[in-house]
Amino acid sequence: MKNKGFTLIELVVVIVLLGILSATALPKFINISQDAHDSVAKSLSGSFKSAVSLYHSCWLASGEQGVVYNLACFGQGDIDSTTLGYPLGEDTIVGAGAGTVLTGGYCGELWLGLLDANDFQLAEHADSSFGGDNDIIYWYSSADATLPTTYCYYNYIADNTAKGQENWQIRYFPATGQVTLGRATLG
Repeated sequence: MKNKGFTLIELVVVIVLLGILSATALPKFINISQDAHDSVAKSLSGSFKSAVSLYHSCWLASGEQGVVYNLACFGQGDIDSTTLGYPLGEDTIVGAGAGTVLTGGYCGELWLGLLDANDFQLAEHADSSFGGDNDIIYWYSSADATLPTTYCYYNYIADNTAKGQENWQIRYFPATGQVTLGRATLG
């Protein structure tokens, strides 16, 4: 009578093959969390870009010229425009600089007004913003909203909340309506 079973060599070969397969597949599963964070950042950037485009289209379709306060045809109707019709913030009436001045507060208002993304905890860029429950840190580069180099920035820090780490950064340029996504480190 012949034994039906596996020899020791066959079992060792199977175990070695399973070990090789798991060693090659394991890094993929470990990196899946970062892939999810990358997808969230890219999705937010695309949504923000679409919202800016829709806002500007609404401004163009309304036939308005220059600064428009509370553009009624977009969202809640509470976002003001720049002089060229791109979203700037809420309640931006500031004397002679109307439609041309950018503040950090306006950048936060834009995020909430354009995206309706209440699932994310926003915080202004400050040392105390890092390491807590914040998902996005925002602020601005310059007060002159007419310059093509002035932008609001939104750093997605949910994947690594420590200060000085490289994170995804969405930049919005109110003078041109351009929205970019890249990696940046906040100090």
